Formats: sequence, C-alpha cells, structure tokens
Amino acid sequence: MKRSTASFALAFLLAGVLAAQTSGRRGPPPGLLELGKGGVNSACLDALGLSDAQKTAIAQLRSDLGAAVQPLFVERRGFHEQIDAALQATTPDPTAIGRLVIADHGVGEQIRTEHERFQTRFEAVLSPDQLTNYRALRENGVCAERAKHFH
Repeated sequence: MKRSTASFALAFLLAGVLAAQTSGRRGPPPGLLELGKGGVNSACLDALGLSDAQKTAIAQLRSDLGAAVQPLFVERRGFHEQIDAALQATTPDPTAIGRLVIADHGVGEQIRTEHERFQTRFEAVLSPDQLTNYRALRENGVCAERAKHFH
C-alpha cells in the first residue's frame, strides 16, 4: 500500500511540475515570436543603429536559430502529448512519466543552448559601442532578455 501511495504521490508531483512548465502552451514560449527570433525585438534593433551588413548578418542568425529550434519545439510538443496521455491513464506510471519529463527537459536544454549560441553570435556582430548600448537597453527592458521557459 505504501508503494502505490508513493507512486501516486510522485505521479501527482510530476503532473504539477509539468503543468507549471507548459501551462497548456504548445509551441514556442510566449513572447519569443513577438520579440523576434532570438528574443531581440525590432525596437531594440532600431535603437542600435545597425548597418545594412549587420542587419543582413543578424537576419541570417535569426534564420539559423529558427532552423535549429523548430524541430526541437516539435520534439517537445511530442513529449508533452505523451506526458499528457500518460497522466490520463487509469494508473499513471510514475517511472515512465518521469523519463518523459527528463527527456523533455533535455530538449529544453538544447533549445537554451541554441539561444545562448545566437546571443553570443549576435553580440559578436555589434561594434563595441553598439554592444554597450545593447546591454544598457537590455537592462532597461527595451531589448528584453529571452524568458527562461526551457527547463
């Protein structure tokens, strides 16, 4: 009896964690598309006074980021659907659900890595003055940091 109670408690806990992570959301985290790929919005880019060459380079970085994370979002959606289905079972298997949550977390970390790579490359495109300005704009919320929804 203690084991089934513990299993139920673990399944309930994992369901809560998953619900907090997904909140019924499908696809990219809220704000990602509104801010533009990589979490850098158009107001931020305008404020930096980018050259045409920089704009072209950043457009390519955004495209590369989109190509890298799109299949990862699809993979996460699949994990979320599997987890939802597993939680709907008459007797949810906490071990199986835990494995799915851990696998989903791993994909989230891959997404985070891609965004960090974008950020590093984006900053490398900027001149020293633009980089200083960009960091100040981030502090002031004009160039908002990407929300941390990938864990």
